[in-house]
Amino acid sequence: MSVATSYAKALFETAKESNASAEQLNQYQVQLTQLLALFQTSRELRIALTGAGTLSSEKENVIKALTKKVGVTGLLANFLAVLARKQRLSFLAEIRDAYEQIRLESEGGLVGELVSADPLDAADLESIGKAFGQKFGKKMAFRTSTDAALLAGMKITVDGVTYDGSLRSQLQQLRDQLVYDTSSSH
Repeated sequence: MSVATSYAKALFETAKESNASAEQLNQYQVQLTQLLALFQTSRELRIALTGAGTLSSEKENVIKALTKKVGVTGLLANFLAVLARKQRLSFLAEIRDAYEQIRLESEGGLVGELVSADPLDAADLESIGKAFGQKFGKKMAFRTSTDAALLAGMKITVDGVTYDGSLRSQLQQLRDQLVYDTSSSH
């Protein structure tokens, strides 16, 4: 089990033991995502919280001030303070991803990877999630990213199986048919 998964599991189990509702469990994920976005957009904050030149106690104080400012309280604020004290804030993205997976699996769902040529809006993601949810008979969520090399379309990976609907893949298949298919030349 990875460090990130261990921390994510500890957060989830502690929340469950403290009788957190499904909405609270989801809210922790939302707040982790919001904090992660702050880290990714602020170079100074990232350096202060993950840099070797900052003492653990200073990182903890920064996290406490940040969580108070953005309205993160209680269990999640304490969890983030522990991450700061233990020098584990650099794992925040992985912890958030692992937490999402643990939470969704506890509800009987699956997390997949969706890579698209262009960013997708929330309605498209919801539609794709519903379609794959029907296919697998489970609630679906996707970690999304973009890759311009796909040209158009997307690739979706669920449970180790990749569904490739990218233009790049379709062009490759067409090229392979033209180059290697000799059935029409005889």
